[in-house]
Amino acid sequence: MNESAVNNEGYRGGPYPELHIHRAALEHNLGVFRKLAPKSRILLPVKANAYGCGIETLFPFFQSAAVDMLGVANVVEAMQLRRLGWQKPVMIFGGFFADGVRGIVDHGIIPSLTDLWQVQALDAAAAKPVDIHIKLDLGMGRIGIQKRMVGELIAALAAAPRLRVAGIFTHFPHTGAEAERATPAQNDEFKRVAGEIIAALRLKREDVLLHAANSYSAAFFPETHHDMIRPGILFYGYYQCEADRLEFNTRFNFKPCLELLATPISVRTLEKGAGISYASLYHVAAETETVAVLPLGYADGIPRALSNDIDFGGHPLRGRVTMDQIILGNAGDASPIRLLGEGLPSLELWGDRAKSFSYEVMAHLGNRLRRVLV
Repeated sequence: MNESAVNNEGYRGGPYPELHIHRAALEHNLGVFRKLAPKSRILLPVKANAYGCGIETLFPFFQSAAVDMLGVANVVEAMQLRRLGWQKPVMIFGGFFADGVRGIVDHGIIPSLTDLWQVQALDAAAAKPVDIHIKLDLGMGRIGIQKRMVGELIAALAAAPRLRVAGIFTHFPHTGAEAERATPAQNDEFKRVAGEIIAALRLKREDVLLHAANSYSAAFFPETHHDMIRPGILFYGYYQCEADRLEFNTRFNFKPCLELLATPISVRTLEKGAGISYASLYHVAAETETVAVLPLGYADGIPRALSNDIDFGGHPLRGRVTMDQIILGNAGDASPIRLLGEGLPSLELWGDRAKSFSYEVMAHLGNRLRRVLV
């Protein structure tokens, strides 16, 4: 459970919305990836509060799931895992600032080497060998060592005796039709550049983890599996968009892990013509309509763009999504209403309707939601 749902006296605030994360779905999805890449280790990305699922909530699962490594965006997230008791490797994907070097060294965190200055800074701070992974920018144009910098990198690492190259990786920018051409080509370049680094530093190939495959490349391009895969969004059971889910999930059968439930804070009957929510975006069409007011809104991750444009299993969203509340039609009593889960509009569809995608919707799930691993 997320701590924000409980105050200092232990009061939980009543039956406020709950985000259920289904452990069985996570176990199933992890099993799918183990079958897709049986010879590869698995790094699970848990950045952005485990993609919005709640890092503390999911931590018991990560502890028991026999994964090889967890991946985070920054030093703060890595330190959170260490405070929770994670003893296995944790790697930072997103680079780091100079003031993060001490934490990396002291807590055995694996940094991604993304800029040349980091070599000397890490080596100077280390009292014993520090494992590092080299991030190669081979097409993303975001962070990482560019090909033109590889020679300088090799020279810098040769002069840094306390740094141990434990891995080399890259990131694929394409997932659509262009991936058919671009991903294999980038993968070939990755193998070539990684081989050059390994040879120049006289490393043993078996001592260096090569990894490149995120969710989509792990699913569609077996040649990218290498020594380790990094399944993100598909591990949680979601595709980027509804079209992908409809096209591909009969093949892979990933199971969505989220179920969102909310108990009405008010149930009321409105007469024909009554306006609902800001700007009266919706007016009651029938003689009367009983509506349920749910205590969650865009501050909790319900996209405002869904206003008046989605039906939650027979409960149409009436009017505009507000910061703290939404109003659903066809209400009966004050029983909990499911907004996400089996038989309901998918998270991918939420993203499509909001002119966004599943990653953003998940990452925006608010900290007021009571997260429960079930």
